[in-house]
Amino acid sequence: MYGIYKVKKEYEPFVIGREQLLYDLLKGNGEQSNDLKEIHYLCDIIEPEVIDEAILSNLSKVFETIERENGEYKLTHPVKGSILISLSAYSLSVFCDGSRMLDLDLFVALSEVDSRFFAVMDNNGEWGWLKPIKFSDSQRKTAAIFR
Repeated sequence: MYGIYKVKKEYEPFVIGREQLLYDLLKGNGEQSNDLKEIHYLCDIIEPEVIDEAILSNLSKVFETIERENGEYKLTHPVKGSILISLSAYSLSVFCDGSRMLDLDLFVALSEVDSRFFAVMDNNGEWGWLKPIKFSDSQRKTAAIFR
């Protein structure tokens, strides 16, 4: 199960190099994390239209069926498996049942619409940007300091 958040543009340089801190803030909170003041401060509200665009435009070619009901999506692929996505104000809750290729398909689709999505998967202690960050020279120096 993933929680996917969109870091505000103005705070992206602050988060780069401090991803472990963001992970520590988000992990294990699930739906409760949307109520945290820190999330409201660091993360943008998830716009359903952006998610619609990512799913319908980018994933309709890959998945056999896409069902949408009450802000939730179910995407099914005959070989890879299925993805269940539910939206809340500050996050996407994603459950992939099947191949890890499902994760990659979703990450690529979301990355096409915005580069500031950050995913947390607490069960495995995994986290990271859905799209690799392009560093400016000053960001590269900061990232190197905080590794």
